[in-house]
Amino acid sequence: MLLPIDPLEPEHWLLAQVVKVLQRGGIAVVPTDTVYGVVCDVGNEHAVERIYRLKGMSSRKLLSLICSDLTMAARYTKGIPNTLFRIVRRKLPGPYTFILPASKDLPRVMRKNRETVGIRVPDCPIALRLVEQYGMPLLSTSVATAPGNWLLDPAEIEQEYRHDIDIVVDGGVLFANPSTVIDFSGIDPVVVREGKGPVDFL
Repeated sequence: MLLPIDPLEPEHWLLAQVVKVLQRGGIAVVPTDTVYGVVCDVGNEHAVERIYRLKGMSSRKLLSLICSDLTMAARYTKGIPNTLFRIVRRKLPGPYTFILPASKDLPRVMRKNRETVGIRVPDCPIALRLVEQYGMPLLSTSVATAPGNWLLDPAEIEQEYRHDIDIVVDGGVLFANPSTVIDFSGIDPVVVREGKGPVDFL
């Protein structure tokens, strides 16, 4: 199902349809400030496993959480040091994935063989309002047919995955520009992937 939603002023009643799909354990495709992402309820083990199967990934691979703000993100990390918090606060919402030590509040299915969690607060009204309405983070991974090959047209995504994904939010065609991934779980920050977000602040 393809569901057009205004990318600048998302309609509350349309986002409610996506929320219902997620609450039932479904998986959805939504736009972010970088590329389209497949999302689900991070606490629903069946939905999480569906995403891993869809992407053909090992359950050990780190996926990220889309959060509405740093307050929501903080629950799933072991705390953000003040110096790091100031950096993160300046850059979010924005095209970054920050890898941080995970807290015990991270659902069990996401804590398998890992001690970190990727946090996203995208500068995208649809994604932010959806997470706000849902009330908790959404597990997310990019919609890609191969590494570096993203699907950016929601109509094409719906055609490709109509039997595997429950709903595709149409927020317009995006450009191929993934998030910048920075690992803050160690002593010094490590740039894992340079993407849309500049790293000159490190």
